[in-house]
Amino acid sequence: MTRVGPGTPAGATLRRYWLPVSFSHEIKSDEPKIVRRLGEDLLIFRDEQGRVGLTEPTCPHRGTSLEYGWIEAGGIRCCYHGWVFDVNGRCLEQPGEPVGSNFKDKIALKAYAIREVGGLIFAYMGPGAPPPFPRYDFLFRQDGERTYDGYVRECNFLNQLDNCLDPVHATILHGREVNGARENPERAENPEFEVLADELFASYVARRQGPVAGKEWHREVSYTPPVLVIHDGGSTPDDPNGYFADVAWRVPVDDYSTQSFILKFFPFKDGQSTKRPKRASNRPAPLLRGTRMKFDMTTVNGQDAAAQIGQGRIADRAAEHLGYSDRGVIQVRKLWMAAIQAVQRGDDPPGILRDLTDSEMLHFDVVGSGRLVNIGEMVEHRPRVVRIQGME
Repeated sequence: MTRVGPGTPAGATLRRYWLPVSFSHEIKSDEPKIVRRLGEDLLIFRDEQGRVGLTEPTCPHRGTSLEYGWIEAGGIRCCYHGWVFDVNGRCLEQPGEPVGSNFKDKIALKAYAIREVGGLIFAYMGPGAPPPFPRYDFLFRQDGERTYDGYVRECNFLNQLDNCLDPVHATILHGREVNGARENPERAENPEFEVLADELFASYVARRQGPVAGKEWHREVSYTPPVLVIHDGGSTPDDPNGYFADVAWRVPVDDYSTQSFILKFFPFKDGQSTKRPKRASNRPAPLLRGTRMKFDMTTVNGQDAAAQIGQGRIADRAAEHLGYSDRGVIQVRKLWMAAIQAVQRGDDPPGILRDLTDSEMLHFDVVGSGRLVNIGEMVEHRPRVVRIQGME
């Protein structure tokens, strides 16, 4: 479930999906760069027409890194002998070869299919023709604005995915109160939450005491293979009371490190921005366990990094003792294993929609970032993907 290189079960499964490999703003036409994704070193560059290429990183002539090349003549020119390759890996020029030679037609770089949308660059690194691109509404909608964030964490991607459906850690690690924990400390270790799973989703909804008497704060987080975590599904375009979408992809760099791509989409309301300014937390900081020389335990990101990297760069799951509070973690692993087994059988893994059209968008219909409800009120907990009509 953890090894991501070519030929591994998890690696073969990850390569059946469109995965983000970079933010658009990071790839400029004068700065080809090497990135590492799924255990492969790759060259990513933008040509003179603005197209993005993702190829093997060395020139097939004599092995020089194309990172030192420059953009011209319809592609990237190798710094050593000037061979030029386009975004599809075709060799366009070979200075030094005889006029009329067809040698260049016999040379090509391995290149991956690319889609650039919503401020992200996605690649399909699997065999055969790529599946239809999943047209998530938070990538394609034009009636709002997006923000981006990202970081690399020095641990396996499954260490992070295990964390996504673990609401108990939010109480202990991040120092949050759940259901009046300050008045009743024993309840801090037992937040109320439900877990749901089907062939596409694993999801939880957690309840904690709200800031208003008689109210509870409900929050849902969902996971869908291979690496997408949905904190908020967001609203549909015709919703006048739209709320934002908050999603993250946990993309393996290799077996021992993970790149997170985080996108938030804020729909316009009455033509105005609804983007939320960052606010300082008014919650007391948790106890500073561990050493701040390595991790800043006053921040959520630092706390998560300490916990996840502290498990080992690949967690030893055979040594765990999972309890009732870990049922969300268990469902994430079951769903990911089911995806791997589908690929091993020769089937499509969950979430590949072969009949998706360019007139449809996919909307994650989940509870969202949180809502206040009356204590005891039942909230429908049925995460699902909805197809909505409408061009971008």
